[in-house]
Amino acid sequence: MIQYVHLVAVLLAGAACITTASESANRWAIISVGECSARCRDEAPGLRNLTFGCYAGGSAGLVALPGTSPKLYAAKSDEGRLPDDRCSAIQMPSIQSVECPPPVSCTPASLTSQYRWRFDFAGDVRCSARCNQIGSLSVPARCVDAKTGQVADQTQRCESREARPELGLPCYQFEGCVGPVWKAGPWGPCSRPCGLGEMERPVECYQLVDSPEGPSYHLRQGQCSHLDEKPHLREYCLMEPRCPPYYRVSPGKCRPHFSAPGSSSEQRLCNETGLTRNSPQCVQLTGDLRTRSNTTVRVSSSNCRSLPRPPPFSKCQVDVETLRQYRIKCINASAAAKEPQFQLAASSILVQMERRESLQVKCGQSATVIPGTRVRLHCPVANFKPAKLGWQRLSGRRDAVRTFTAVKSFTQCRSRICQIDGDLIITRFRPKDSGVYQVSASNVNTTLSLHSHSAYEAYVQAYLPRMMLLMQPNSNSASGRPQAQLDSPNRDALLWMTGPWTSCSVPCGGEGQKTRTVHCEQLRSSSYSVVPDDSCLKLLGDKPPMSERCGSHVCPVWRAGPWDSECSTQRCYSTGFSLLTRRVQCINQANDTLPDAQCGHEPKPESVHRCRNDLCQPEWLTGPWSKCSVSCGAYGFSSRQIRCVWRQNGGPAGIACENLELPKGYQACYNGPCERLGCEDLSPVCRIYQASALCAHPSLRRNCCKTCGEYQLHVYRSLQSTHLVSGSRTAA
Repeated sequence: MIQYVHLVAVLLAGAACITTASESANRWAIISVGECSARCRDEAPGLRNLTFGCYAGGSAGLVALPGTSPKLYAAKSDEGRLPDDRCSAIQMPSIQSVECPPPVSCTPASLTSQYRWRFDFAGDVRCSARCNQIGSLSVPARCVDAKTGQVADQTQRCESREARPELGLPCYQFEGCVGPVWKAGPWGPCSRPCGLGEMERPVECYQLVDSPEGPSYHLRQGQCSHLDEKPHLREYCLMEPRCPPYYRVSPGKCRPHFSAPGSSSEQRLCNETGLTRNSPQCVQLTGDLRTRSNTTVRVSSSNCRSLPRPPPFSKCQVDVETLRQYRIKCINASAAAKEPQFQLAASSILVQMERRESLQVKCGQSATVIPGTRVRLHCPVANFKPAKLGWQRLSGRRDAVRTFTAVKSFTQCRSRICQIDGDLIITRFRPKDSGVYQVSASNVNTTLSLHSHSAYEAYVQAYLPRMMLLMQPNSNSASGRPQAQLDSPNRDALLWMTGPWTSCSVPCGGEGQKTRTVHCEQLRSSSYSVVPDDSCLKLLGDKPPMSERCGSHVCPVWRAGPWDSECSTQRCYSTGFSLLTRRVQCINQANDTLPDAQCGHEPKPESVHRCRNDLCQPEWLTGPWSKCSVSCGAYGFSSRQIRCVWRQNGGPAGIACENLELPKGYQACYNGPCERLGCEDLSPVCRIYQASALCAHPSLRRNCCKTCGEYQLHVYRSLQSTHLVSGSRTAA
């Protein structure tokens, strides 16, 4: 199959890089097709080798194979045959073999049969392809006697061994072809800058004349309806797998200000605005071409730290059915005209940047407070007495609601959190005080939320970035006006606060996009709040851009140097193999070397390649024997160093010798008795121990010097006869 695909690529690429027969008087031609290499009972297909020979151009012994490009020729006779060196200046065709199925019969008679199939290029050679399509070259096969070369009278002689074969050469039929075809245009841009999107392309019906590269003219779509398959108009695309993280809000059930089902009967405005609890989660959309889908996954909340956090509650429309479920009577707007009305804060987010004595948080705000600050929760209300407001701290569980008792002054406050004149005062804020607080005026409710962050986090994440922006008044927005400016003499300031840019949707070589968050902030002495964009538009002008084009520069590429000279001269890697290396660098247009990460858009070529080296064979290398451990008078041991090395250059081979027999590293040795002047026995009892091993004791060996010396010589000769000691008196 690989051979077939390769030749198809050659057919479609044309003959621009190969010297064809039309450019030379001589040409290569197929003179024979070998037998299939697959044997009986083989499951995988085999190969038929093509043998080429040199022929004179225009010879009657040649036949041009239709539909092949570059044009292939086959020999139908020996007329015009030349020596092969006459075609040495012409490149031989790249196709050298074709696939073939294994034999169908495995009987002894078929295996010993002398009849074989032989391709006859002198017959009717045709291309099976339809107009402007790729097909297979049909070459007649004749059953012949392999010994005599005569054509058999019956094809069954060959069919018993192998079915009638096909040559399997691909061909493309376009000569004289006139017919409508589908033509697909270039792909358009991706529908999404990040995640899985779609791109489209035009597909039109055209009439071709003579060849695919020849003239053509446009037809109606219906004139190509009879064709087999129309190219698809849409395709999935993935510019950037991951989109920037964002807050996803999952609203809960719309409730009439969190009244519990089964409560006492109340009266509410028909279709009034209720509240639903929001569950913000930091998520990121990820596209996958394999599954052809976009998946939104939850990520760490630190990824959304630069984004404004959504309010914990949002308004919703309560329907009559929900009011009935909560046993609430529906009344019209005129009856509810004098109901209490809360005045919500203009800013939705309030963040404390540095320590201060007190901080006021209004209803409708989500405030982040430094522990130790005195916090006043204030909710202005119309048509209701503030002293009668009721405060509660809500939780995710209905049984964990905390209610606060109202007092008239601080002297009556016996806890850290007290309600005075309609305001809820936290004398010293703690992280455990974070949560959602609800204030009620009769049947009307509203909420605010408190969060905690340390003084260090407030300084690094909130104070420093905004002070640096104020100290640079010339940092302009898109309108050319300052991005931050004081809006009053009391040091309050308005500024466009921008988040960090996301990574570009395409690294290079195209038109990508990067995005960031931009919101208007009102900066006070120790806190800031997020306000509507209209406040900044009046004073600062246009809003800084939230998106920007990127990735248009030319992509860097990998540059691979030449491989090392020859495999036989390289360092051995394993038994029978060496390693060839080359230098692979990431470079730009100016040939500057860049970090490899900047070429990550395409795979890096291999820099190390394993090659066959028959010189890489391991062997044990032994060193010289050491001196005997005992100089005389007793037998000892000598040793030598043994190393595993490569036979090629003597380099260390590690564990490559583990299957080879290890040579001896130790051997016994004896240098004979010690020759001393006057070595005599000093005791008459020495002969009693003549055959004893007690001569190993120093005291006995000293008193029986002569006897023990003769005994040691006897032991040495015994060991020498059994090849346990070296043949010489000293081991070199």
